[in-house]
Amino acid sequence: MFNLIVKNLGARKMRLLITSFAVMLGVAFMAGTLVFTDTIGRTFDGLFAEANVGTDSYVRAELAFDNEMTGRQRPRLDASLIDVINDVDGVRASGGYSEAWAQIVGSDGKVIGNPDMGAPVLGGPWIADDALNVFDIDEGRPPAADDEVVIDAGSLHNGDLRVGDRTTVLTEAGPQSMTIVGSATFAGIDSPGGASVSLFTPAAAQRLLTGEGKVDAIKVAAVDGVDEAELTARISQVLPEGVEVLSGAEITAEQQADIAEDMSFLNVFLMVFAIIALFVGSFIIYNSFSILVAQRTKEMAMLRAIGAGRKQVMSSVLVEALAVGLIASVTGLLAGVGVAAGLASMMSAMGIDLPSGSVVISSGTVIISLVAGTLVSVVSAVFPARRASKVAPIAALRAVAVDRSGRSRRRAIAGIAVTGSGAALMGAGLFGGAGIALLGLGAATVFIGVSVLGPTLARPLSRVIGAPLPRLRGVPGNIARENAMRNPKRTATTASALMIGVALVGFITILASSTTRSMEASMERSFTGDLVVSSGNAKAGGLSPQLAVELAALPEVDEASGLRLAPALIDGSSTQLTGVEAATIGAILDLGVTDGDITDLGPGVLAVHEDVALDKGWHVGSVVPVEFTQTGVQQLRIGAIYSENVLGDYFVGLETFEANVADQFDSQIVMTVADGIDLDTAKAAIERPASAYPQAEVQNRDEFVDSRLANVKTIINLIYALLALAIVIALLGIANTLALSIFERTRELGLLRAVGMTRSQMRAAVRWEATIIALLGTTLGLVIGTGFGWAIVTALEGEGISEFHVPVASLGVITLISALAGVAAAILPARRAARLDVLGAITSE
Repeated sequence: MFNLIVKNLGARKMRLLITSFAVMLGVAFMAGTLVFTDTIGRTFDGLFAEANVGTDSYVRAELAFDNEMTGRQRPRLDASLIDVINDVDGVRASGGYSEAWAQIVGSDGKVIGNPDMGAPVLGGPWIADDALNVFDIDEGRPPAADDEVVIDAGSLHNGDLRVGDRTTVLTEAGPQSMTIVGSATFAGIDSPGGASVSLFTPAAAQRLLTGEGKVDAIKVAAVDGVDEAELTARISQVLPEGVEVLSGAEITAEQQADIAEDMSFLNVFLMVFAIIALFVGSFIIYNSFSILVAQRTKEMAMLRAIGAGRKQVMSSVLVEALAVGLIASVTGLLAGVGVAAGLASMMSAMGIDLPSGSVVISSGTVIISLVAGTLVSVVSAVFPARRASKVAPIAALRAVAVDRSGRSRRRAIAGIAVTGSGAALMGAGLFGGAGIALLGLGAATVFIGVSVLGPTLARPLSRVIGAPLPRLRGVPGNIARENAMRNPKRTATTASALMIGVALVGFITILASSTTRSMEASMERSFTGDLVVSSGNAKAGGLSPQLAVELAALPEVDEASGLRLAPALIDGSSTQLTGVEAATIGAILDLGVTDGDITDLGPGVLAVHEDVALDKGWHVGSVVPVEFTQTGVQQLRIGAIYSENVLGDYFVGLETFEANVADQFDSQIVMTVADGIDLDTAKAAIERPASAYPQAEVQNRDEFVDSRLANVKTIINLIYALLALAIVIALLGIANTLALSIFERTRELGLLRAVGMTRSQMRAAVRWEATIIALLGTTLGLVIGTGFGWAIVTALEGEGISEFHVPVASLGVITLISALAGVAAAILPARRAARLDVLGAITSE
């Protein structure tokens, strides 16, 4: 039996290659993701260890709270604490350390970096002690005057700048004209993870970034003979309440863990698409082995007739699947190294310049890749193997087998039950707060349920989809339609792989369209202003508040209000808090106030969205605990409740914001134009003072909405690119199935050629059959994708996505592309069918 399996494998090399290729792509993406994150993690671990080699103790404020968007929040330290630490026995040197928003302007007048979609833009002090400074001068010298700056070597290159040039650095204190006196590297690389870094004198860093007398942390070096544990213990004895000290080893381990956590999100994000690819590939494996079992019915019946047991027959099929899985896994693992390089290039294109290092292929990556590819292949072949083992010896006498799966009542009931279970799991994940894992399991179950139901749907849908073909294409069209209907199980399984890809693409398309419509509708309802000055920064940094003051003083501007953002912990929940000019915001934004008065948001007063107020049982006059990074917990009274969430769930007046938040930036400035002034005139007047801020962009309503959607579109396009892998695998499945079915129908095709069918007609019949299969998968995919889209939009209604919109034109393009792709997938199988030897085909069995 083993010799027979080996001979079967050797006789079907091309079949094995084509079948394993689908799984190989998924394994390659999975292995590439693991290699990529392991390599970057190992490299960063080494960089942080090298950068902190001279730091024996690290002093910082205790954690205030953790914010989902901006990370861990800690108040700043008084710089006077440096003198206290210097008096500790065993301290050789110390230096204040800070990281705050600062953006460099290149030689072309444009800002360097995109902190919203890429690496951060940071500023801090140049630490004089070499052991404590993570940066090394690459060219030039350290800053010595308050108008001098050292920038990272990467920004020097990207901004086409040179040492000695004058440039502008944007800070909280406004644009600063600086002389570049040096460039620096971080642990031997041009920039830390693609970040843009500006380094000032300690005095200038406090004045421009953190506030006079403030630092984020203090680095300490010990004298010779004092180890870091002893020094850390001594420093802890002189620290005030709310301040902690870590050893150099502890801060290094924490930074390495933070990088691992940051990379884990990317790892999970990319791994989702690898799993999707493997999931799609499993349908191809299943379909391929189903066809192979059907083609070898007589062979397996003969084996049973001469004494082979059911287990032996079943094992022979599973061993072939095991061979496919091993081939796919090994080649996928090797290809994963190339995928990792491609992922690094993709990150670089997004502005994240990751450090290079030797490729890391861990034992975990090898095991996961081999197990995943092999397991998918073997499990996908289990049901075909069982069917093979059930072939009776008498079947050796049969010439044909009839597929009756499309009429199976049990299949219909099972398919509906599985699909319903998947929908229930998705509902629990979306609306029951059960989490994304249950949502993903529900989606996969829905796909399986529809696939089980597929043969029941394939016959009538193929009849409808192919209805025009007999009239349009004559005999080839009619044969294509009949072939698709004759074996509904094969047709449905082949279409299932494409169904998954199209469903996900359709879902993302509907979500993107619904998000766009929701934002447009929200702006239409709530933005009664005329113009916006956007900073392009939603996470950190932005425009100096001084610009809003200058714009409000222009005669062309009626009202102006800056919008500021800060992390906060409100009633125990992490959120972003908005600060506004309470007296004027109502004239610019229609917030749908349902209770209270937003013009009365004085010190200690908070405005809350009505959904939050209803959920919490709050009303005007309720007192809410709000924790700020710098000032701790403050008891704020609710002064207004509103219905439009253009400002998020909470906002306060500038008096409250400025009293509790250290960094003051306007992410946007919204304005109304004075009476009698046309929009173009006002825009030109606003652009003059705004031109001092190179990141500022003056926009009308439509331009502002488009800019808000730009980041969303970038992410959507990235998802489309990753989902393309699943589509490619699905099309490979169509080509593979058609190629295998050519062998199955060799005699039939020979008879058709013998009775007068031309080669071109034969090619047309195979191509149109592929088109029917592609349109069947597309139709099912669009239906499922629309259902997914409706469910997610409904679940996100509270997050501002309230408009469910189906972009008919975009989905029509998807349908057309799928049909054309189906035709392309059928080119080689169609050519093979047309080239069959007529006499040889007729005499084949």
